[in-house]
Amino acid sequence: MKHIYQILSIVFFLGLVSCEKDLHVDQPDFEVRLSKTTYKVGDTIRFEFSGAPDNITFYSGLPGSDYRFRERTQVEGGIPKAKITTQYGGGGNQIETLRLMVSSDLAQYTAEGVAQANWTDVTSQVDMATNATVVESGYLDLSPWVDTAAPFFIAFKFVGKKDPATTPGNWIVRELEAVTELPDGSEIPVADRLNAGWSIIDVLNPATVWTIRAADVVIIGGGPNTDPSEDWLITKPLYFTKVPPDTGIPIQNIGSNLLSDYSYTYTTPGTYHVAFLASNASADDYKSVVKEFEITIEP
Repeated sequence: MKHIYQILSIVFFLGLVSCEKDLHVDQPDFEVRLSKTTYKVGDTIRFEFSGAPDNITFYSGLPGSDYRFRERTQVEGGIPKAKITTQYGGGGNQIETLRLMVSSDLAQYTAEGVAQANWTDVTSQVDMATNATVVESGYLDLSPWVDTAAPFFIAFKFVGKKDPATTPGNWIVRELEAVTELPDGSEIPVADRLNAGWSIIDVLNPATVWTIRAADVVIIGGGPNTDPSEDWLITKPLYFTKVPPDTGIPIQNIGSNLLSDYSYTYTTPGTYHVAFLASNASADDYKSVVKEFEITIEP
């Protein structure tokens, strides 16, 4: 009986060793072939694969999808910039009612918080609409006001005056774009009109208020002899040095069909650092290989 237990123990041990060995994976066998590295805008670029990795992730080299920056969470030496697109919606003639404001010490999104914060009026440094024509301001360098150690806020301040001779009128904010320009000239998006996380703060006269719509943001100033009003449209806290790590597109996962090629098209000229990350993985092991290319896209 003792021998039987010894034999069973050996078999059990060998089974554990076998199971443990099965948890390990091999280095991916993966190659990528490309016929050339220079293409035109709109060309279909075909990458040919060989090997059989479990997973493949594609990094296009576009902003936010550069393999070299997959672990980057902070940038240094960048220039914080923002531009706006506005339109005066008519209904009045108080053109000066809309102001562009910036701050780095807003503590709370309330009328009291707005009053206590230190705001800088930068309206004179951007182009703003004066009539129904849509006007894009061009980028404003925010370096004089951005504190990289603190959140930053961009706001549209509307102030309507009660005047029998003039009318506050209506404003439309078509776009906001905030970016960090890196030393190489590339830009990292920080916020735009859709993801700015707008907060609407009514300071004076609740009859006048900002309204967020699908295509824009608008405020209706009111008619002649309208009571004075003050309304703020403020972004979420913006960080110009903190960035999310770049990510790729999973194009093949374990259990899916094995890819023999992948095609991609670029719509903007430039030089792109393209990468394919191939990996094999188990619950306890991970091995990967990366294939990288510099691709030039001509107009």
